[in-house]
Amino acid sequence: MGDDKVLVVVFDGLRPDMVVPGLMPNLHRFAVGHCAFPRSRAVFPSETRVNAAAVVTGCDPARHGLIANQFHAAAAFADHPVNTSKMDHLLVADRAWNGGLMQAPTLGERLHAAGKSLAVVSTASTGATWLLNPHAERLGQLRWSAHGDAWGAPADELATIARRFGPVPPVAIPSTARIDHATSVWLDHVRPGLDPDVAILWFADPDWTYHYSGIGTPEALACLAGADRAFGRIVDAWQRSPDRDRRQIVTLSDHGHVTTLERIDLVAAFNAAGFPTDTRAADADGLALVPGSPAGLTLRRRDPGLARDVVAWLAEQSWCGLILSAGGEGDQGGIAGTLSHRLLGIAHPRSADILFTLRDDDEPGSGGWPGRCRYDYAIPLGGGMHGGLHPRELNNWLAVGGSAFHEATVSPCPAGIVDVAPTILHLLGLPAEGCDGRVLGEALVGGETPDHRSWTVETSLAGHAQRLSLSQTAGTRYIDSGTRLA
Repeated sequence: MGDDKVLVVVFDGLRPDMVVPGLMPNLHRFAVGHCAFPRSRAVFPSETRVNAAAVVTGCDPARHGLIANQFHAAAAFADHPVNTSKMDHLLVADRAWNGGLMQAPTLGERLHAAGKSLAVVSTASTGATWLLNPHAERLGQLRWSAHGDAWGAPADELATIARRFGPVPPVAIPSTARIDHATSVWLDHVRPGLDPDVAILWFADPDWTYHYSGIGTPEALACLAGADRAFGRIVDAWQRSPDRDRRQIVTLSDHGHVTTLERIDLVAAFNAAGFPTDTRAADADGLALVPGSPAGLTLRRRDPGLARDVVAWLAEQSWCGLILSAGGEGDQGGIAGTLSHRLLGIAHPRSADILFTLRDDDEPGSGGWPGRCRYDYAIPLGGGMHGGLHPRELNNWLAVGGSAFHEATVSPCPAGIVDVAPTILHLLGLPAEGCDGRVLGEALVGGETPDHRSWTVETSLAGHAQRLSLSQTAGTRYIDSGTRLA
């Protein structure tokens, strides 16, 4: 180890139960032949940008600071939340915090300090791509975005790629053409030319197609096939490589998906209940709401009585799931009956005072695939959704392969997104101090299976229980699921 090269291939939003021979034969074959982690988990909220930050820092949101896909930051935007899918929003927020939006060291920074390199090739949103290497300009590392050179770095390398490969195909459902283009950029330019020590190749599908067509539609099944074919090209090139023994591959998704069942207009619901609410970050009274699933509420004035009243009302709503609040002691949040932000790794000054999920179930959704949820977001009813605590949202895909890892192995241990960066650093012979995640030692040749356990936490609120299921391996905690029991 120490001179290994690592490729990370991310299938945005992929549900592990959809990696089957009939849908994704190449990825399924890779997992069966190498080491898979069926108990892998995303961090909470189970959202893309939160987990993108976790991939490159090895940290929970409480440490890396990117606490939601959208969140209020009055210093950046007074009249609306920060939308982390937009790189320009992230740049404004980063300037507002004097370059401190990301509060944990990233892979790009760690590798640069060790004289090594990172390259990002991404079809994700401009914001997600930026988060994978927010300091690419300063570090002189490649960040290529399918959305255009304005979102990437360095300019001369991007120009070379554009001349060689031509224009990126337009946005479409599914994103197969864009994924094919990005795969060619990696296979035919980045790998043989730059040959970075670590590369991240991010596929926007199936997430993009799931959201807007549903997870079980013909378009969704086509997008799985397209992403799998692109991965097959990568595996073929890897197997033919004369230095294959030095090249390791990590495959993962950032979260899963469930089907939207009912849209709840949260701002209207709060106002109808007598709680003045809007989506502004500042310059108003009442409650500041960031809709979604989960949704975040910030009290613009400190009023413990109002906070208790809001929680009591939420607990009576049939569409409300788990309720969490800042502060408190132990497992309890600062408001009686709520769960603590600390339990879910989101205890950060940027987090909303009250965070709540929307009610879900495991009944059949799109195409008969189980898992449904309520939501408040701009996607079609019946589309795919994620962000909450349903086990199918939290369960992410993770499988690794290469000479450093065991073959034909299934890990019995809980694992997760936060373990990717520490494992990569270990493969490169670099320290991983400051990470919340662990090295996936059970997957390594010569490694041992660490101790692991699972347990539940419950609180009582308005006559029903709130249950959170947790696991731990070698000191790293993972969230398995959260549910409200009627």
